[in-house]
Order: sequence, then structure tokens, then C-alpha cells
Amino acid sequence: MDYSILFQQLLILLAMMFVGYITYLFKLIDDKGYTQLSSLVVLVLNPFLMISGVAGKRIAFSSEIINQNIILVITLYASLFVLGFIYVYLIGCKNNTSYLYRMLILLPNVGFMGIPLVKEMLGSEYIVLVTFYILGFNLIAYTYGIYLSSKFGNKEYRPKLSKNINFGTISAFLSILIFAYNIKLPSPLITFVNYMGESCIVLSMIVIGAFLAKTNLKEIFLKKTNILFVFAFMLLVPLLMIILTKKMPFDANILGIFQIMVCMPVGSATCMLAQEYGGDGTDAAHLVAATTLATVVTAPTVFYLASLII
Repeated sequence: MDYSILFQQLLILLAMMFVGYITYLFKLIDDKGYTQLSSLVVLVLNPFLMISGVAGKRIAFSSEIINQNIILVITLYASLFVLGFIYVYLIGCKNNTSYLYRMLILLPNVGFMGIPLVKEMLGSEYIVLVTFYILGFNLIAYTYGIYLSSKFGNKEYRPKLSKNINFGTISAFLSILIFAYNIKLPSPLITFVNYMGESCIVLSMIVIGAFLAKTNLKEIFLKKTNILFVFAFMLLVPLLMIILTKKMPFDANILGIFQIMVCMPVGSATCMLAQEYGGDGTDAAHLVAATTLATVVTAPTVFYLASLII
């Protein structure tokens, strides 16, 4: 696997975060603007990114390949769901922060980093399969993710169907329908959706960069809990999951997508969710930044160690 592609994509994301960092320092974005942009990304632009993943895409895979991909998507999120409980138990996290950690573990950056990596490493035709991971991300983020954020912020949360019917969940189901029935959308609509989705990547990184400008960067890299989190979920967990699944009788490229996904950092949408529904996105933003920066070292290391062991 070409590790230089991973490094290049990471640099692009870091550059976008740096733009947000500088923008806040020069007062082009204030605290109110940060909050508004965060809401825009979570509630509007991120759902557009999901739809853009299937709109106008041609289905060129057999049902067997698609089923294998779905199995691995379920494997990823089910494993991370269980690991979230195990992790907060092992570190003795007994306060509301445990809900935040469970959300961060459950929602890796399968879209913003996953799409360009899969495109460059396996080919653009495989992007549509990454959409399944993004659909899983959004279905979880806009339902269970909101619940975890609310619990983290010590806010009252009552599971109601009406609370889970939002632009995020509606967009997820629309994406499933478009893909499953190969619905052809008008070209102008596809172009519109693509533009809106692409803007999500840029703005989400800018928002994180702006947030980091408000914080002490030393806290990100010297805090013991952050170091432990990076070691566990950027090195240990990805290595174990790749080893356990590499011998599955699946298509090599489908397994390759899964291996890329398990090495992804914490999804940037988590700090927006924490800010929007929990009231404080500090810890989330710190771990998004720390895991994103660590990826340039951890992902190549994981693949290298896995090749030695297997």
C-alpha cells in the first residue's frame, strides 16, 4: 500500500485546519461565528456529503461484493461499540466523560479521510462502497451520537422518533434508496449536492482549526489520557482488527477498504456534535486533532506490523 498517499491527504486536512486556526487568530471568525459554522456543518453540509456519495454513481459490483462490504461495515461499528464500553471501564471513567469517549471511539473519520484514501489506493470505482461506512456513521451520529452527546452534557434526553427525524437521518435513508434502486437524479441536482458535500470537508476542518486556536495546544499532546487513547485506537485496535479479518474469504479490495477504515482518526463531526448537543467540544476537538496528526505515523505502522505478523 502506498503510504505516501496517506501522508499527502493528511497534509491537506492539516492545511485546512491551519487556515481555520489563522482565521480565528486574525479575528475573521469569533466565538459566535464558530458556533454557527459548527451547526451548519453538522445539521446541513454533512448530510449533503452523504448523498453526494451515491448520487450519480454507477453500481458496478456483484451482490456478493456488496454483501461482503456490508458485513465488514457492521463488523467495524459493532466492534467499536463494544470496545467503547471496554475502554471506559478499563480507564475507570465513571463520570459523564465516558459517554464522550464512547462516541469518539464509535465514529471514525471514514468520510473526510476515507474517501480520498480509497480513491487513490484502490480506484474511484470503490468510493461508492465507502458510502456504506458513511451511511453507518451518519445513522449512528444523528441518533445514538446525539444521545451520547446529550448524556455527556448532562442534558435530558428522551428517545423519541421525532428527535431522530432530522436532516441527517433523512439524508441517510435517501442515500440508501438512491443506491438500492439506482435512482437517477437530474445532472444539475447532482452538481448541487456534490458542491454542498465538498464544502463540508473544508468547513469542518476550518471549524476544528478555529477551535484549536482557542485552546492550549500543549494540552493536546501532553495529556496522558490523549496519549493512551491514541495508542489504543490508532495502533492496538486497528492492528488487532486487521489481523483478525485479513484471512476472511472476502475480496482483497473489500478487505482493503475495511483496513483503511479501521486506521482512520476520530471523525471531525464528533466535536461538532459535542458542541451542538453536549455543550463543550474541547476534549473531542483535542482528540480529533491528536488522532489526525498521529495517523501519518500510526497507519503505516499498523499496516507494516500486520504484514510481519500475518
